[in-house]
Amino acid sequence: MRIRGRKTARVLDLQPAAINDAEELCDVREAAAGWLVGRGIRQWQPGEVDIGTIRGQIDAGEWFLHRWSGTVLVALRFLWSDPVFWGEQPDDAAYVHGLMIDRRHAGEGLGAAALRWAEERARRGDRTYLRLDHAADNPRLAQYYREQGFVERGRRQFDAWGPVTLVEKVLTRKTPEVDDLRGSPGTTGTR
Repeated sequence: MRIRGRKTARVLDLQPAAINDAEELCDVREAAAGWLVGRGIRQWQPGEVDIGTIRGQIDAGEWFLHRWSGTVLVALRFLWSDPVFWGEQPDDAAYVHGLMIDRRHAGEGLGAAALRWAEERARRGDRTYLRLDHAADNPRLAQYYREQGFVERGRRQFDAWGPVTLVEKVLTRKTPEVDDLRGSPGTTGTR
């Protein structure tokens, strides 16, 4: 699907990650974790996700990415269920994990564009909600998600990750920024 970022002329066309993307995704994740830790934010920790885990997630069809000039610019995991964080739920939501933006392009609206991509994919999968989680002690990220239309739906405590805030967004039926959609449930992957 192609979606324009609000602050950039770039068009996001997130595509399923291939197994040969695992190392680069792992590197992007490690860089993001290091950046967060360097600012005292307990969202991700370096070494928390290994390449084997990422390969398994790619094999499961969970990772999507957008490249710019051959480099991963945006990546995210898109799930149709998330019992680890949300428990057993009806099939009315899709879930985003691991949203990563190349830090050199932070502030260009790419995170918002990636979330709109996920919203549209969820809509095409006949889901009513898009859900995600974030570290409860990250007020800046909580504000960002509120600005994107997400509302808090609860908190969970995990030994490995600490307190986590669960947020969701009710999906409307149409996103005007969408030019194209590929690969959602019920589509053939063509226009």
